[in-house]
Amino acid sequence: MPVRSTRFWLIQGVILLVIALHTVVLESFDGRDIDGVPAPLTSSLMLIPVLYAALSYGAIGAFATASWSIALFAVHWLAVHRHPLTSEHLWIELVGLLVLSASGVVVGRRVDIAREAHRRTEQALEQAAVAEERFRDLFEHQPSPVVITDHDDVVIEMNEAAQDLLGGSAVGRPLAAVTGLDGHALVAQESPVAMAGPDGQVHHYVASTHSIGEGRRLVTQIVLADVSREHRRREVQRALTGRVVQAQEQERLHLSRELHDDALQQLTHLARALDELSRDPNLPSELARTAGQSVTIASTTATALRRLIQGLRPPVLDDLGLVPALRQLTEELGRHTELQVQFRTVGEIARASVDVELAAYRIAQEALTNVLKHAQAHHVVVEVSFGRQMTLEIRDDGRGFTSSARSGRGLGLLGARERAAGVGATLTVDSQPGAGTSVRVVLPHAQPPSTNRDGASPS
Repeated sequence: MPVRSTRFWLIQGVILLVIALHTVVLESFDGRDIDGVPAPLTSSLMLIPVLYAALSYGAIGAFATASWSIALFAVHWLAVHRHPLTSEHLWIELVGLLVLSASGVVVGRRVDIAREAHRRTEQALEQAAVAEERFRDLFEHQPSPVVITDHDDVVIEMNEAAQDLLGGSAVGRPLAAVTGLDGHALVAQESPVAMAGPDGQVHHYVASTHSIGEGRRLVTQIVLADVSREHRRREVQRALTGRVVQAQEQERLHLSRELHDDALQQLTHLARALDELSRDPNLPSELARTAGQSVTIASTTATALRRLIQGLRPPVLDDLGLVPALRQLTEELGRHTELQVQFRTVGEIARASVDVELAAYRIAQEALTNVLKHAQAHHVVVEVSFGRQMTLEIRDDGRGFTSSARSGRGLGLLGARERAAGVGATLTVDSQPGAGTSVRVVLPHAQPPSTNRDGASPS
């Protein structure tokens, strides 16, 4: 409040002094106007302390000072002046005082607005300083490495953990020159990035970013989360899964060969023997008819057994390779379902290792099973492309699914991912509701058929 300020009362004293001097001068002239002196001189002189009070104390100070001025002037007029209330001099002074009061209040209000804005600015600056201090404390003591880059991907700041990881400060250097990857590539890595940690051991990191601003004011914060323990756990799990899958495949191979070489051969011989028996003219007609029916049953069972062997481990995969095996798989699927299946190859057909071809075949099986169970598709394309790498793609025109519903597809795709990772391949799934699904596998380099499976030229 201004009433607690000594300076405020000094201002009121100045106004009192102006009125007193004016009164003394008028008394010396017997209350008459002084020739050559403007009528509103007193109110004009009072403008100075009123404006000063407005600048010092705002609207309330200006209003209090103006009210004090009017009160003193009223006393002065009634006690000293000899003019009637209708005097032009009186009304000029009153108008001057009103203008004085209005001007003071307006200026004071402006001062209040400016002071409030200044106060808010200072408060915001203080809050920003506190936030900056907290951020700085969190930034420096963040256990994860944090790097901040500008729009050119140049490092402008990094915390202690990042300096320990990267072997010192990299401020002013491009991020790619320090990590080998720029910010976008670092985050786009689907697998963890391996880096030598402060302890000299290889650690695996996953990057996440947060960008602020745009254009040349773009600033990006990159946080490297150490997922080494999780990575090791996944590697162990992947190795165990690989062993389980390998054991399953060995068991499937053994079982399919046993069924093919033993049960199927015996069933085939039985069917032939029954067929010859049914054609014996000396056999009674009733027995001949029964033998013919048994031939049909044996043939049907043999066909079902061949399909079972095909599902366990198709011999054509080991004998002729992936392309003939996939062609046989798609033809069988087209014959026994209403799904229109198209198989095609692009480029010069090449062979890969047994493990790679087996993984590709199983992934195709699992993808086609998912199409039959979930996609509600009418048409599916299985395409194998050969080039610097071998690519397998299964596309359908089904209903598709969202990323959130992907986990509901059972263990098929999960098993496919594990199979792909087990042979060094990458599997991606692209699907949108109503737009079908595409499963794409990029497999290790395949060799043309001019070389054998061990990589040596045939003799």
